[in-house]
Amino acid sequence: MKLYLSLLALSSLLCAEITFPLNFKSNFHQTITNEKGKVITYDGEVAFKNLDQTLNTQEEYTRSLFKWSYQSPTLKEVCTDGIQLLVVDHDLEQVSYYTIDDGVNLKEIIKVAKQISEDDYKATYKEIEYLITLNKKKELAQIVYVDSLDNKVKIIFNNMNYNTTVDEASLECQAPQSYDVIKG
Repeated sequence: MKLYLSLLALSSLLCAEITFPLNFKSNFHQTITNEKGKVITYDGEVAFKNLDQTLNTQEEYTRSLFKWSYQSPTLKEVCTDGIQLLVVDHDLEQVSYYTIDDGVNLKEIIKVAKQISEDDYKATYKEIEYLITLNKKKELAQIVYVDSLDNKVKIIFNNMNYNTTVDEASLECQAPQSYDVIKG
């Protein structure tokens, strides 16, 4: 009987999935550690919203909007719709546009995540392994991974608010017209 209960518990653990919200807002603390051990720390706020849209009145698709607002040590906004990335660096007075080809797609990473313990999940996405930790309310608490430049990245989410109101306009990066523009 104990073996049966253990196997039942293990199978439910292995089949568990992370529930990704329709939208969320959170504070974040991010550390990036390079191969030489140098650590860069960032703090800010992040907001996410899923938008269900219709194309040609028949095809439905979902767009995911993210906005990372870095507040220290530099003022920077990073906005993406999953296809394009816009970076507004207020300290450099510069706006950079990029097309995303292998960026971090949090929604897709969470889709492929497999539970490895009560609060921890592991996902491999585009050949990068991610460790995802949930808080007691089963909300996103932390993500750790090594990026394509061999930097160890750790993002800790604080004051997570799932399914809160996120205005689409608030997810747009704002930059004065006087900023330099770089297209990548």
